Amino acid sequence: MSAGPANLNLQQVYQTLHAIAKRRLSDETKSHTLQATALVHEAYIKLSSDPANFQLDRSRFYLLAAAAMRNILIDHARGKNRVKRGGDRKRELLDVADLVLDDDPDLTLSLHEAIDRLKEVDEQAARVVELRFFTGLSIEETAEVLGVSDRTIKRDWQFARAWLYRALEE
Repeated sequence: MSAGPANLNLQQVYQTLHAIAKRRLSDETKSHTLQATALVHEAYIKLSSDPANFQLDRSRFYLLAAAAMRNILIDHARGKNRVKRGGDRKRELLDVADLVLDDDPDLTLSLHEAIDRLKEVDEQAARVVELRFFTGLSIEETAEVLGVSDRTIKRDWQFARAWLYRALEE
């Protein structure tokens, strides 16, 4: 039964999604309530709503998986409805890449909005962020998925991180 990207069967699709989810959540704080299995199940449900998603090539599948996981994590952050710690203190941002590991829903939502704004400026840089942040792909894997050189991904990654840092500081 061929039901996945690049002719993967359902078990291989599940294993691929679970590996992505584990990578994405591996550095989360211990207080994070969303586990890799729950994330992969929710992503699979979102992806399976359109059977055509499982007929895509590997690159397109990774892009859809990244978007699905990003949306799930955003929904999870919105659902927490907790009060910001520290009142109206402004958090000092050391590196925008660390935000994806934070369990603060306000920061997660701010990052989500900043990535949406980045898409308007540089769509490929935003894709790089989604693939690196939300699926945990390496520079090399991201380059393969997007069909560009490692050097291009490094440049886009550097630009995106700087752009997001400025956007979040504002």
